[in-house]
Amino acid sequence: MSYSLLEERRRLVERLTTSADILGVAGAYLAALALCLPAESVASWESDFFISLRVLLANTLELLVLVAAHLSLRRNGHHTLAGVHPGWLRRLWTDRRETLLADMGLTLFFWLILRAQSSPLVFIPLYLLLSPLFGALFRFLLSLLLRSGFVRRTRLNLIVVGANDRGLELYQESQDYPFLGFSILGFVDSGNYCGQDIPLLGGLADLPAILREKVVDVLVICLPIRSHYDAIVTAMRDGEDQGIPSECPGSFFPPNSCKTGEDPSGQPILSICPVAAPVSPLYKRVFDVVGALVLLVVFAPVMILAVIRIKLEDGGPLLYVQPRVGLNKRIFSLYKFRSMMVDAESRLPDLEGVNEMDGPVFKISSDPRVTRVGRWLRKYNIDEMPQLFNVLHGEMSIVGPRPMSLRDYTRLTDDWTRRRFTVKPGLTCYWQTMPNRNAMRFSEWMTLDMRYIENCSLWEDVVICLRTIPALLRGSGV
Repeated sequence: MSYSLLEERRRLVERLTTSADILGVAGAYLAALALCLPAESVASWESDFFISLRVLLANTLELLVLVAAHLSLRRNGHHTLAGVHPGWLRRLWTDRRETLLADMGLTLFFWLILRAQSSPLVFIPLYLLLSPLFGALFRFLLSLLLRSGFVRRTRLNLIVVGANDRGLELYQESQDYPFLGFSILGFVDSGNYCGQDIPLLGGLADLPAILREKVVDVLVICLPIRSHYDAIVTAMRDGEDQGIPSECPGSFFPPNSCKTGEDPSGQPILSICPVAAPVSPLYKRVFDVVGALVLLVVFAPVMILAVIRIKLEDGGPLLYVQPRVGLNKRIFSLYKFRSMMVDAESRLPDLEGVNEMDGPVFKISSDPRVTRVGRWLRKYNIDEMPQLFNVLHGEMSIVGPRPMSLRDYTRLTDDWTRRRFTVKPGLTCYWQTMPNRNAMRFSEWMTLDMRYIENCSLWEDVVICLRTIPALLRGSGV
């Protein structure tokens, strides 16, 4: 088969849940907007009311951006229909906690730039309150629609090969979610290994006869692959002989550690790869370039002031250039405003004994090599601003694990920490937004980097950037 029949059925729930969320956002937005339209945008003409084109475009754009933000956040979550899966209220709260900052930031941005509504102090709280309520309402209505049987699907009859926990899970799913449109006729195995009351039709040797006698649409093979490879191949051939497609929900490898594809001739390819969220390199690059250009324009006066102060203090070089380990362990030259004395590198061995960080990283709170202007540069992270040129050059990203020095890399002892080199290093990351980051253990820091690699998305980059702002304003030396 070119696709999975079972997966196609399960995607019905995801598609309808997404539709419910979109309707919830749109309904809440329009309800709040009805009370907060600018008075000058509504004009009367022959007893009919018309909204000005500017306000219409501004609100349409804002609504589309809010919907896009919600859809982006949904990628990392596991959303279900209200009333279909237990714990949906807790899930609803979790969703709102994740999207609260996004909704508030976007609505404030559109009001400040486009004045889309007359009173943000009324519109924003009203929208934030109505959005989860409308979303829950539409999820509930869609769950009733599904359970009513109004949305009818051609029913699939399944035979499950393997009376184990994996097969039992599928059996319970067919009973709990009848709207998915498949039922399990029974199990085929040498015995009942799940400990539950299930219809056992016969042993593996009986499978061809069972397929001849039953109306079967799909043969689902749930046997453990490593220990039952021959039995699985035999079952698949039994189904193929009678024209019945087989599906095998399992893998030799952890499901999140590999992906499948085809070469130009149609031969299957199995690629073993680290767990990572799919992010378009093009979109990521556009985000980095636009972000770097905007930041260079905004902070140009600060960078000019930093250049003047560095030169006035000791007349030494403006920039400190150091080789760092980048994407896939490629070495690149990282640029920083010089915040230490000219001979800082040669004095490092004398300070190794007072290192305040565990692991390979070197950091002390009162480094005697830091100059007077360097303390100011480091306090507000101004010394890192030249790395925006590294971003434009493509060696770094706005968001990503911090680039590691050659000294620190050679001292890494655990291979799992080297997964951080599978993405471009960045200006900021999870670790840098933590208020207690300098008190964290090195393993905790690396765990945060792994979290970014596994959940990275453009919206996650935006969230990390927003969290970086208060860290910068605290002057804690991000």
